[in-house]
Amino acid sequence: MKKIDKNDPLLKYGGYASIMTAIVLVVIVIINLAVSQFDIKFDLTKNKLYTLSEDTVSLLKNLNEDVSIYSLYPDGEEVQVVTEILDKYASYSKHIHVSNVDPYKDPTFATKYSQNGNNVTAGSLVVTTAKGSSVIPQSEVMDVQVDSNSQTAYYTGVKVESSLTGTIRKLTSGLNEYAYELTGHGETVIGDNLKTEMGYSNIDVKSLDLLTEKAVPDDCSILIINGPTSDFSSAELDSIKAFLENGGKAFITIGMTIADMPNFASLLADYGIADSRKVVIEGSADYVLNNNAVYLLPQLNADHEICSKLVSAGTKVFIPACEMISRLQTVRNSVKIETLAQSSSSSYAKDIATLNTDSSKTDSDPKGPMDLAVAISDTDSSGNEAGTKLIVCGSNTIDEDDINSIVNGGNFAFIMNSLNWLSGYQGADRSKSIGAQEYLNLTQSKAIIIMFVCVIIIPLAILIAGFVVFLRRRNK
Repeated sequence: MKKIDKNDPLLKYGGYASIMTAIVLVVIVIINLAVSQFDIKFDLTKNKLYTLSEDTVSLLKNLNEDVSIYSLYPDGEEVQVVTEILDKYASYSKHIHVSNVDPYKDPTFATKYSQNGNNVTAGSLVVTTAKGSSVIPQSEVMDVQVDSNSQTAYYTGVKVESSLTGTIRKLTSGLNEYAYELTGHGETVIGDNLKTEMGYSNIDVKSLDLLTEKAVPDDCSILIINGPTSDFSSAELDSIKAFLENGGKAFITIGMTIADMPNFASLLADYGIADSRKVVIEGSADYVLNNNAVYLLPQLNADHEICSKLVSAGTKVFIPACEMISRLQTVRNSVKIETLAQSSSSSYAKDIATLNTDSSKTDSDPKGPMDLAVAISDTDSSGNEAGTKLIVCGSNTIDEDDINSIVNGGNFAFIMNSLNWLSGYQGADRSKSIGAQEYLNLTQSKAIIIMFVCVIIIPLAILIAGFVVFLRRRNK
C-alpha cells in the first residue's frame, strides 16, 4: 500500500479547497438564516419597483387612523410585484392592514363595494377607512398591454403607488384642491383618465367660463388652459393676468392654429415666451417614434424635479405635432424660465401655414435644440419669489389618453409631476416600467451598438481567446 505523502501538492491544495468550500457554505447558510429571520430585502430592480417614494413613506409614518387595503386576486394568482408593494406599505405603519380576497370565492365582497359606478373586479384594490372607502381599478394598479397578434395580455408597468397613496391621502385628509379648466375658446377637454389620475392627487377638475364668471374663482389652485384655438376677450385676459399676478398657477398647452390670437400672445409674453407658430421636425431617429419626424420623444431635463425621476426610470414622453416655444429677448429679471423638454440639435422648425406643402429643411429655419415644454416662475404681487408659476407645453396632444398609452403612462406622469410642482407638492412616482416588453422602437444608436457588439466584439473575443489557448498548448 502506497504511503500517503502529507506534502503532496495535490493533497495540500485539495484540502485547502475543501476547507474553503465548507467555509463558503457555512457563510451562505448563516446569511440565508439572517435574511429570513430579519426579513432583510434589497431592491435591486432597475427602476426601484419595490422602493416607496419619500412622500408615501411620510404619509404612512404620520397616519393616525386605520386603513385596510384589500387586493382582489384568485388564490395563487396574486401579482408578486403588487403584493410586495402592499407589504411595503404595511411595514411603514401599524395602521395599514393588507389582505387578499378571492373575488370568486367571496363574490359578496365585490358586490358590497361595487357602487356608484365602481366595479370591483379581479386585479382591483379596495381601500377602506372609518370615513369611507374607494375602489382602485386594475387599470390604475398596473399598466396592461394586449398583443395584437396573440391577444395575450401582459403587464408593462406598475402605477399602484401613485393611485394608492393618493387614495389613502384623500380618505384620511378629506382635503381637495381644485383645478379650473378654461372653456369657450376651442380648448381640448381633459379626458376622464387624466381626471382620474388627478383625483388620486386630490385635484378635482371644474370648468370655467370667464365670460360668465368674470374672474378666476378664489378656490382655484391651478388654471388649465388646454390648447385654445380662438382668442380671449380683453376682460378674460385681465382676469387671467390678475389671477397669475396674485400668485396663481397655470398649466398651459398651445393648440395648433393659424388664427390671430393677440391676447393669448400677450399672456405668454408677460412671462417671456411666445407661440412660434412653427412645428418642430426632429432630424434624429433617436428622438422620434416610428421614424416619423413630428412624433417627438423629447429629451427631458434630468436636473429639474419634474423630470428627474422620469429620466432615471427611463420613462418616455410622447409629444406629436409640437410647436417650438420661443423665448423673448426682453424678459423681467424676476422671471425664470427652465427647459423641461427639448428637441435634439438635429431638429428644425417649419411654419404651420407651409408645413403641408414643404417640410424640407432650409437655412432660414430655426435649428435645435428647441424648447417643447418649459417651467416658468415669477415673483407675485405680494413679493413672494416663485409665487407665480406656469407650465407651458407646445402641444395639447400631450394629455390625450391614446397618446399617453403609447409611452406607458409617461405623459400623465409628466403632467402630474408638473401639477405637483405648480402646487408645491412632492408626489409619488406614477409609473415604473417593469421591463415586460419594450414596445417603443429601438433607437438608431442602440441598434448600432447591439449590432456592433453581436457581430464584431463577441466573435472577435472568442477568436482571440481561442488563439491564446492555441499558442499556450503549442508552447508546452
